[in-house]
Amino acid sequence: MKCGYKRKPSDIVPDYECPKCGAIYSKVEIAKQTEQGYLPKLREAIEKKVGISFRYSRADGHITIHNAVYPREIFSKEKRTYFKAYCYFTRDVRSFRLDRVQSLRQTMKKKPLTLRDHVIVVVFILLIAASYVIWTFTGGNPRGEWVLVTDVIDGDTISVGRGWRSITVRLIGIDTPETVHPEKPVEFFGHEASEFTKRQLEREKVHLEFEPFTQYGDYGRLLAYVFLSDGTFFNAELVKQGYARVFGRDRFQYYKKFRHYEREARIAGVGLWAGKDICKEIIGNRRSKIYRLPGDAGCGRVKEENRIYFNMEEEAIEAGYRRAKR
Repeated sequence: MKCGYKRKPSDIVPDYECPKCGAIYSKVEIAKQTEQGYLPKLREAIEKKVGISFRYSRADGHITIHNAVYPREIFSKEKRTYFKAYCYFTRDVRSFRLDRVQSLRQTMKKKPLTLRDHVIVVVFILLIAASYVIWTFTGGNPRGEWVLVTDVIDGDTISVGRGWRSITVRLIGIDTPETVHPEKPVEFFGHEASEFTKRQLEREKVHLEFEPFTQYGDYGRLLAYVFLSDGTFFNAELVKQGYARVFGRDRFQYYKKFRHYEREARIAGVGLWAGKDICKEIIGNRRSKIYRLPGDAGCGRVKEENRIYFNMEEEAIEAGYRRAKR
């Protein structure tokens, strides 16, 4: 209005009294003022190539709402002012009578994706895929197809990559002589077993398999069977070559096979089973109440009638026996 009052869309009637100054306006006068007020906004939208939104009073009296409309030109026809615009949502070009427009305002322009934008999206997707591949095949998931051995702690314990972290894995069903135990001395053939594991596994990709119900040991270590890329069953290989003895209070799925490999290694006298005086099993002396582990020296001096055999070191300790001193 001339007095400065901003009318509402609902104010359009044939004769309108301004609530501020009381002036009476006809519908034609209001339309002219509307055109004069909206023309600068239309010209600015065309110049800046930005969208507009508005309410539009159709010839049948219905009000429609238009968003993301991009005006292209202003023209006159039959003493009426029109503007031609591209409608973003309907993807077509339409003409609108300016005197039927209400509540016109500018909207943000919806820019189409450029070639550069498409390249950035494709590169981003490829980076995600590559990161997943690297994460998995460099040891990202210890339950995945392959993991990378990042460190060898001793003959039966390794570290594998888990993303950018590392997790300790204890080989199931075997026990190599100690080399790093904080409360035990280095045992016979321990260094040889550790070096063998290091040569075979360090920085190599291996496949891990698990027991269905026992996946973690007493020290929170992941318990696993380790397979090399050529299919070699590494847990079994340590037993076959005399670097490890069978270990486990509970039976596991390869227990019988491991026991068979261990007997063959003892008979062949390889690794920790070499030497006449080397213990082949956990043997205790009934008279001295002293026990020796496989690989320990001194079993040759224990008479057969004084011998007692244990399956586990814990059984010997529970029976009141103590480990032989070095």
